[in-house]
Amino acid sequence: MKELYCPACGTPCVRVTSGTNLMEKTLNRLSIFQVRCQLCTARFQARRPGNRQTSQEFDRREYRRLRANFSASLILDQPAVGGVITDISMGGCTLQASSSLPRGTFVKLIVHAPAGQPDIKVDAAMICSIQPLSIGVKFLEFEPDDKQRMGQLVLELLAHQQAPPRVSA
Repeated sequence: MKELYCPACGTPCVRVTSGTNLMEKTLNRLSIFQVRCQLCTARFQARRPGNRQTSQEFDRREYRRLRANFSASLILDQPAVGGVITDISMGGCTLQASSSLPRGTFVKLIVHAPAGQPDIKVDAAMICSIQPLSIGVKFLEFEPDDKQRMGQLVLELLAHQQAPPRVSA
């Protein structure tokens, strides 16, 4: 079957997402699926005959979470809460943090990018889940430059995590 490409940025880094409303669920039955670009966040429809069962069927996320290990800071009115991002996507991240914030809290997030790259600022984010040792954060709004840098970071993580293992002779 032909590989899907994002019509906005041309990348093959796309993910079929589950239908959320009645119209999307009806289109799914006709093998027309909602697809989300993992880099530029564009959403589009694509026909995928015979593709009702996907490996993502039980994952509600529109973006694939990628393993990561970056420091980050949640910024509120009070002092910043530091933590470590353990997975990330264009839609959100999991942050291991020593402080637990209430679900629904709006925050700003600064991702301290690796290798001397500039920090990535998420202007608006929301705490969407709380676990004993981590916080789920949903990204809501970026400045265009920060969104582009986040896309580049995600692309690097995708390339690194999908690269075949090296065989040493």
